[in-house]
Amino acid sequence: MASHGIETGAEDDTGKGNLMSKVLAAGGVVWRGGELRPALEGAPTQTPYEFLIVHRPKYNDWSLPKGKMEPGELLPACAVREIAEETGVQVCLGPQLGVTAYPVEGRQKQVTYWLAQVRHSAAILARPYVEPASTREINETRWVDQTRAQELLTQEYDRHLIAHAEECLRQGWGDSTPVMLVRHGKAKNRLKWNTDDSLRPLKKRGRHQAENLVSVLSAFGISRMFCSPWKRCEQTIRPYLKASGIRCEFPDVLSEDGYAANPYAGRELLRALLQAAPAEGPTALCSHAPVLIPLMRSLGNDFLRETLIPLETGESLIVHVIPGVEADPKLIAVERAEAEPPAGYARD
Repeated sequence: MASHGIETGAEDDTGKGNLMSKVLAAGGVVWRGGELRPALEGAPTQTPYEFLIVHRPKYNDWSLPKGKMEPGELLPACAVREIAEETGVQVCLGPQLGVTAYPVEGRQKQVTYWLAQVRHSAAILARPYVEPASTREINETRWVDQTRAQELLTQEYDRHLIAHAEECLRQGWGDSTPVMLVRHGKAKNRLKWNTDDSLRPLKKRGRHQAENLVSVLSAFGISRMFCSPWKRCEQTIRPYLKASGIRCEFPDVLSEDGYAANPYAGRELLRALLQAAPAEGPTALCSHAPVLIPLMRSLGNDFLRETLIPLETGESLIVHVIPGVEADPKLIAVERAEAEPPAGYARD
């Protein structure tokens, strides 16, 4: 979950809800505008922000694009697929905006929303073909400003979310870039591996996690990759490199031995990647728990809920950054992406 967002709806006493009775879904607030245009006299003017909404004839309502997870799918992948199905546009995700939950036919439906923008990225090459929604499901899409969105959107939560999105955009979230810290997939047992640990490969579950990771990296538009040269990390990102066609650098400082020999260089690499991301584009680094734990702690105290708990194998931490004062990056939101779909959740 993102550290900045809005939530509504009831949860159970655990805070997580019962996945057996919960329908998971995802969508996005797709936006454009906000560009500065020079004026003949005086200060430049900013174009209004506009948002993409859809009309559903079955319910005769206007809504934000969203939909249920498919079997084996992860939430970020669900969001970009549903947006493509319902609007015909390919987007890359920004920070998570909020989560809503409401009853549907006796079960809780939980929908996670991201800020999203139409992007031309190599990451889109890693996505499967999406069949457009039929006109019986979606019969109109429309770009509208917030005033018109407040008039058209049927659900109160959608109206709140649009207002929250515009507030975030005015705070600079539209200029944010994701940087992902990825832990390699599940590898063979270290204690049973009798040769060079740098050659220890993924086990079957880890290879499945690597395949799942393709959709998450693609959803956030990753176009730059840095990875430990050790085999289990290289195997983790290999499916994405093949699907997207992007290249990867393999600095030794991201390996367990390389980081242990020079942790300062590892922290400086992360700082450099965060600093360069707004100009160079969405970036990911893949490494090991002994490397990622101190790197996550180095991110500071603003997002401890997300950074104090070590990543599980195949899991990712997504850090959204904007240019800061004197070129130092500013973290505006942090979230985690799971390596596997939750077991036992309701799909229909």
